[in-house]
Order: sequence, then C-alpha cells, then structure tokens
Amino acid sequence: MSHSLYPDVFSNSYSALIGFVARRTGNRQTAQDLVHDTWLRLAEREARPREESQAASRAYLYTVADHIAIDHLRRAGRTAERFDASGDIDLPSAASVRDVAERHLHREALAAVDAALAALPARCRAIFLADRLEGMAHAQLAREHGVSVKTIEREVMRALDAVEAALLRWRGESAAPRRGRRRTLSTLLGLAGMGMAGSAAWQAWRQWVPGWQLALATRRGQQLEHDLPDGSRIALDALGRAELRYYAGRREVSLLAGTAFFSVASDAARPFVVEARGARVTVVGTRFEVAVDDDGALRVAVEEGHVQVQAPGAARHDLHAGDALRWSPDAGVERAPARGEVAPWRKGWLDFRDVPLSEAVQRLARYSPVALRVAPDAADLPVFGRVRIAEAGTWLRLLPSSLPVTVRDDGPGAERRLLISRR
Repeated sequence: MSHSLYPDVFSNSYSALIGFVARRTGNRQTAQDLVHDTWLRLAEREARPREESQAASRAYLYTVADHIAIDHLRRAGRTAERFDASGDIDLPSAASVRDVAERHLHREALAAVDAALAALPARCRAIFLADRLEGMAHAQLAREHGVSVKTIEREVMRALDAVEAALLRWRGESAAPRRGRRRTLSTLLGLAGMGMAGSAAWQAWRQWVPGWQLALATRRGQQLEHDLPDGSRIALDALGRAELRYYAGRREVSLLAGTAFFSVASDAARPFVVEARGARVTVVGTRFEVAVDDDGALRVAVEEGHVQVQAPGAARHDLHAGDALRWSPDAGVERAPARGEVAPWRKGWLDFRDVPLSEAVQRLARYSPVALRVAPDAADLPVFGRVRIAEAGTWLRLLPSSLPVTVRDDGPGAERRLLISRR
C-alpha cells in the first residue's frame, strides 16, 4: 500500500501505532484492522498544510487512531449478548469483515489501470475495452476497424502488457517474463478487469463490491443486537446466522438460519433487502421480523412501516404494520394478521397462539441446553400461552397439566433429551 500523504510519519510509526492500538483493544489483529482504518481516514483528509511539522502529523495520527479504537470498543460494548437461558454458554464474538484497506487497494489499482489505458493509442484502447468489457468477437472487431484478426489480437496483447506492467508497478514488483504473462494476468485482471472504463467503472465497482460487510452468528440460548453503519439495527435470536453487505446502491442481508428483527433507517437511494429461503423482503425504512424455520418455511411479520415480500413461485405481497406472512414450499403463501407482539423474544418471551406443539418446541429448543423431541403422535396438538424463555424448562415440565402428553428424560449421558409424547 502506498502511504503517499504521510510517508514520513506512517512508514516509521506503523509497528508502534499497531502496538499503541493493541494496548487499547487487547487484540493485535483488531489493532491492525483499526490502523488500516486510521490510514484511510488520513488518506481522505484534505492535504495537510506545508507548515505542518512531522511531530504535529504524528500527534494527529495517534489522535485519530485513539478515537477509532474508542469507537470500536463502544460498538463492541453495544454488540454484547443480551440473553443466556442456560447460564453457562458463551456468546461467540461477531465475525466482522473489515475491508477498508482492501477497498483502498482496489481504488489504487483502478487508478493505475486507468492511467495505463489512457496512455494507449485510441484504437488500441477501444479494441481492448470492447474485447474485455463487451466480449465482442475478434472477427467483429476486425470488421469494424478495417484490420485483420491478427491485428486485433496484437492490439489486445499490447493493452494486456500495459495493464500488467501498471499493476506490477503498483504492487512494487518488476516486470514478469513474457512467458508467464497469462498466468500473471489471470490474477491481476481479477481485480483490474472492472477498472477498464475509468471513473465510470469505479462507480460500477462500487455497485458490485460491498463497501461494508458483517457476519453474525448466535449459539443456543444466545441473542445479540448490533448497530449498523447507516443507523439501522439488527437483533438476532438464538441459533441465528446472518450475513450483511452494504453496496453503494443497496443494503443486503442473507438470513441463513434462525430469526432476526430489523429496525431499518430510511434511505430511498439504498433499499434494504433481506434474502431468506429464496425469498426477498424489500424495504426502505421500517421495523419487521424475518424467521427461517427448521422445516424450510419462511415467516415475515411487520411491526411498523411497509415491506414487500417476493417468495419463490408466488406473487409479490405488500405487508403493512400488523400484517404477517408465512411461506413454505408445500403450502405456498399464507397471509394473516400478526399474532400478538412482533418478535417478543427480544424481551425474553415467546407467544404461542394455536401453534402446533412441534413448532412451539422447535422454538424453545433454541434456548434449551438439553435436546428436545416431540413424538409424531403429539406433534399437532395446539399450544396456547406466553412463555418466559428463561423459564422454558419449567414450562415444559408443566406441559402435561395443560395437554394430554408426558414429558420424560430419554437417552443416557451426553445423549440425554426430553421426549414429549401423547399419553
């Protein structure tokens, strides 16, 4: 990476700065990521005054790093576990994908390629862009330019040589032997191929490559909440997994497992899309829950605002506050008013209103330190009630007082489970 704005300060202080931030965060890897953020902050700062001394630059550098570390610790404090039903399960830290430095590298590489292409003759540049970006056949290009196919091939190779040389210089490497060009370009052009059209391609790159990413996961008995960079917020229930990606023109979430509740900050220029089970839930600003059930079904309930749900093989559905939808591969789409409070698990409760026993136990199993199983003969028994998650074990033991079932331990040692069957 080229530290062109502050070469004297940054290059001499890199290791010391990492140590400085590591002492505040307690993690050297995190410190390295935050130092990259620090440099990007400096790189985007207006050019420093000529009279600014090296000591002043160094003080500014450490001040920025200190503020970034403090912000990181504050965010980490807010992204803590909110609930532990078993009392002995540790919440894994969220795996946040920090790609600030990588994005800056992409920007530098694009600038290098753009400069190399700008230096080419107009015909060579036009042929190369048509070949690489539009996929035009060499025969068609030869006809358009009134030259032979061999000439087109030479022009493409000339541009490839220029691109390779520019990227090698950017990487600080010497020119590769001509014999190894194709293998080298297969690596280099994976990054540079999107930069062929200069500034317009940089805008396209921002649409294709996320500027921010985050992966979240919870274990049994755990819940977490996390603030997102646009002011939105996600709450993830136990045994949940979600991947979030923010692009220049959209915000995307892949809900891979479990249940999540979203408080979405309005941004008309960047819709917020949740993808789950092949369905797309699209909003601009609202509060809603999306759940992926173990049986393959998808549930959406809206607390506030308006969402659009496009389930596989189904028409688009518009949901407003108080609406709910359930989709499954077998039953298709079922719409109904939301039953009670949306996402009561955020407050430590589960509401069951005429829910099959198998579904109720499936929800409780996310918090139980012991495996739960419902026998087929009891699976369809209706359940009504409000259960405090922290007291789920007691509720299960008392279940025979309200339903014609028995609850007993089944299996030895580590294989122990609670079996609920009809009596």
